[in-house]
Amino acid sequence: MKHCALFTVIWLLAALPHPLQGGDDFLQRVRDQITRSQPFKADFIQQVYIEEEKTMEESGFIIFAGRSRVKWQYLDPEAKTFILENGRYSFYDKESNQLMKGHIGARSEQLIWELLFSDRPGDASSGDARSRTIRLRLDGENGVQELKIKVGADDLPERVEQTAVNEVTTVYLFRNYRRRITLAHGEFDLDLPPDVEIIEE
Repeated sequence: MKHCALFTVIWLLAALPHPLQGGDDFLQRVRDQITRSQPFKADFIQQVYIEEEKTMEESGFIIFAGRSRVKWQYLDPEAKTFILENGRYSFYDKESNQLMKGHIGARSEQLIWELLFSDRPGDASSGDARSRTIRLRLDGENGVQELKIKVGADDLPERVEQTAVNEVTTVYLFRNYRRRITLAHGEFDLDLPPDVEIIEE
């Protein structure tokens, strides 16, 4: 189902492994900048490639209020909302009028922003401050994933590229960061119609 496929794409990353060799200071600068900037809002474009052919592109904005409190608001081509709060997620697909709910559990380490603050041993990693790039090779239950994070001059991620074992590549582009924003009342609430179909995972 379409909403399940999109939900899978959201979970990009496994945990960041051993400290980056030669890039400790660079990684710490990125972590510090994210912390100083929160809560922040940024525009994103999400692209999915299969065998180098782009098969999907969506866009919207993300609100990052903390590593366990994140909102992805998809606007184009369809309205979808993904909210993570304290280990539980809600994913509402307006077109299909479905709400998917569940507990993140171990998947919390697969979020983009969790990745940059985690130190799980067992995978290969490298960082290069000159090219402003963090590279990860993630060995998980579903095979090996390769990940490249490009960091902008402001020390905030601007491009995340993941290649999975099935040769599907997902790219996230982040632009127009608005830092230290004031969160609107109810920003993380969902306004759902009474006939929404709820799917518990």
